[in-house]
Amino acid sequence: MARVELERVNKIYRGRGIEVHAVRDLSLTVEDGEFVAILGPSGCGKTSTLRMIVGLEDITSGEIRFDGERVNERGPEARNVAMAFETYALYPTFTVFENLAFPLEVRGLERARIEREVREIARLLEIENILDQKPGQLSGGQQQRVSLGRALVRDPAVFILDEVMSHIDAHLKFRMLFELKRLHQRIGRTMIYVTHDQIEALALADRVAVMSNAELQQFGDRDALYNRPANRFVADFIGEPATNFFTARIRREGEELLLPVEGTELVFRPDAERRKALERFSGNEVVVGIRPQNLTIEPVAESERIEAQVDIFEYLGEMAILALRSGSELFRALASPRQRMEPGTRLSLHYRREDVMLFDPASGVFLA
Repeated sequence: MARVELERVNKIYRGRGIEVHAVRDLSLTVEDGEFVAILGPSGCGKTSTLRMIVGLEDITSGEIRFDGERVNERGPEARNVAMAFETYALYPTFTVFENLAFPLEVRGLERARIEREVREIARLLEIENILDQKPGQLSGGQQQRVSLGRALVRDPAVFILDEVMSHIDAHLKFRMLFELKRLHQRIGRTMIYVTHDQIEALALADRVAVMSNAELQQFGDRDALYNRPANRFVADFIGEPATNFFTARIRREGEELLLPVEGTELVFRPDAERRKALERFSGNEVVVGIRPQNLTIEPVAESERIEAQVDIFEYLGEMAILALRSGSELFRALASPRQRMEPGTRLSLHYRREDVMLFDPASGVFLA
């Protein structure tokens, strides 16, 4: 196992007079045995970060350390890092056993030890019954397990997973998420998982590094990302359905601060913590964020109320999504699938004051 540190790491691609800053001043630490996900949209810099950790890309500036030792100049073979890819990268003419055994054969291990270690990995991944088959005979999920096994059998210090679920159907993906989490708990290796899928990242990782536009936006656990996002991007990217955002005026009525949304009937009331943040804030407008999960049709304890009408009722089986309209604003809430509603139905929606999030409209920074 290993502790992986990135300190002010930059990656700049240059060619034909063009300069692309793919990773900008990235600093983060993956603790020994920790499972960390690097999450973000396409082009955010997560794959370049992974390739620098592995040693497949040179670092423009900054430093990467494994257990305190600088590895910038070391090649992949000297870093003891194993990778599993989205494309599986299995040898099609080899059996599963031969695919798993190949990294050990390259190291020159004795046949008896190779046999023992391959069987142990196969038992761990529950693929003992397919060791004689070739990749073309396997399902996507089986091929993914073999790919994971071939990386694991090397006994790496750091285990890198690059979009390994992207070719798996939704039903199998949830099973594989469970199995991968269980696998990490059993082996306790340092794992870094790169993905664009927030569900995968939140389900698997101890902490998640959220990236956008070549920069780290926030590095934290599920609770911090969901309830205390560093900025509007994180609040929008984390959570499904996506967060509702409104631009509101800051208005004082007596002892109370109100946040009315122009062109609508919506007026939000912040709690004491958010009032303090607003009193420190110098602007006249603020961006209000509230998650669809925090807007309910049924009243909750100490809740406030807003009015809207149903635009679309989207039935999803175990839940329903309401697309709602108030004046010029469209937003969403969750509802029970049993509560069928026709377009135009007028509703009262309830929220708790502490579920209101506030952001600086200029910078997008989280205020409270």
